[in-house]
Amino acid sequence: MQSPHAKAATNGKLNSNVSEQDLLRRTSRVLRQLYHREKQWLGSRSEEQISALTQQGQLSLSEQLHYGEVAFVLLRLKPCAIIDFADDRRQLDDYVRTVIQPTLSELNALGPQARALQRGHDRPEETNSAWYPREFKLACSRIAGQLSSPEVASWTGAYVLYDELWDESRGWAHSCLLDPKRTTVSED
Repeated sequence: MQSPHAKAATNGKLNSNVSEQDLLRRTSRVLRQLYHREKQWLGSRSEEQISALTQQGQLSLSEQLHYGEVAFVLLRLKPCAIIDFADDRRQLDDYVRTVIQPTLSELNALGPQARALQRGHDRPEETNSAWYPREFKLACSRIAGQLSSPEVASWTGAYVLYDELWDESRGWAHSCLLDPKRTTVSED
């Protein structure tokens, strides 16, 4: 049975009685659910689809999991994450729609609760604070331009995961990955 606090988190209603520990548990729970969604999604693929996802066995299936990337962006360890399945855009679209988007909705429902908690404590309110829990708004947008990097010939059609409320994340995503005039990108 779902607790009243968990129910409030999943339907976006603000519950001002949430504790920091409860919010951390909820966030952790959503990230674990993402891992299970990913495993379930991969388990539903045909042998042919698995072969395409792993580039004919050159990559392991575990390299196709993105729960860690989502956590790195959420915790501000990385400004952005690229979600891609090397030229298999049809599977990528299905993955983003059925795995990533529901997770982002669940995580973003926790953002306003973190903001209320942040206001109730002596916490920095600037948008670049790495303090957690804090308000966030994760977004996942498709790369539309002809973008490449030294490591990857084409990022076109891949997705960028970023935090719209974190200046560095939003700025990096929009100027380096989502700007259709940009043709190359590097981690340098």
